Amino acid sequence: MTILDRKTPIPLYYQLIEMIRKQVETSVLSPGVTIPSERELSEKYHISRPTVRQAIQELVHEGLLYRERGKGTFVSKPKINYGFIQQFSTFYDDMLQKGFEMKTTVLGIEVKEDLPAIASVLKMAEGEKIICINRVRYIEEEPIVKVSNFIPFVLCPGLIHENLTDRSLYHLLSEKYHLQAFRAEITLEAVIADKIDSQILDVSEGAPIIFMKNITYTTENIIMDYFQSRFRADKGKIKVEVFSPGLSDFSYPITKKSTD
Repeated sequence: MTILDRKTPIPLYYQLIEMIRKQVETSVLSPGVTIPSERELSEKYHISRPTVRQAIQELVHEGLLYRERGKGTFVSKPKINYGFIQQFSTFYDDMLQKGFEMKTTVLGIEVKEDLPAIASVLKMAEGEKIICINRVRYIEEEPIVKVSNFIPFVLCPGLIHENLTDRSLYHLLSEKYHLQAFRAEITLEAVIADKIDSQILDVSEGAPIIFMKNITYTTENIIMDYFQSRFRADKGKIKVEVFSPGLSDFSYPITKKSTD
């Protein structure tokens, strides 16, 4: 569609939205490319600039476009599919398999004994030692997720001395400490970025954040890890597949598992 249909009841701004969206989806407009200005679009499609502005604003809000002051409006990069939530894999491995360049910064690793709320989640007695690990995962040099792991010290006391930069924590736990992740309980919440998120993830305070809590169990049903992840919602999305429990002929699992 190269012209707007004034005979249809579909609003002109919405027609323009769908036109631009199709151009992005078919790579007529590629990520990073500047789209025509409001004036150019107004003249090309013979519509008012407020109508054009409304369409552009909705696409910016949707995340398909982004603005840079004094430079113009650009096509956004496609959002990363946080697909590891759908399968028993790690975020690190899943992103590597998708071909992304990964980097990890370890903010800190220490042992604490004064975390009663965390101890309760881990089914531990108050005062027991817990290994606390804080990391930031980067994709293509951009901070994407902050991860805080809480692991019972008794399961892997040597972990405190390991170098966790640019490696999979769960691979290490499996290969060196014989802690094999078997199942996980996941909770997802929509929250807003606080001051720390803003500083670490390079987002504005109040920006949308995907907050995930994950409790991972071993094959012996022992909790080996509890972690909290705060993902940038502007850079990624979550896709979930569901199946009807009544279709018993299918062998797909109804419960999805995931690990850090």
